Amino acid sequence: MRLVARPIDAIVIFRGGEKPLPYKFRYTDDSGENREITVGKIILIEQVSIAGARSLVYDCQSLIDDIERRYQLKYMMTECKWILYKI
Repeated sequence: MRLVARPIDAIVIFRGGEKPLPYKFRYTDDSGENREITVGKIILIEQVSIAGARSLVYDCQSLIDDIERRYQLKYMMTECKWILYKI
């Protein structure tokens, strides 16, 4: 996976007091094309704190261009912002 750190628009599921679960997201790729990805499987959710900024990092897997690919989404809790972190 390579680091991309791009802001994304995300549709998220909230269930009671649990962590938010990403369902679908949209981002602009290197060629300027808008891509929409449905999250196939969440493999791991990890809470990290870097320089006091708390985040949730989601290791995910989805079918992208007919290939199963792994990627990471990051939710910046203090900024309420979603990022496509690695793909």
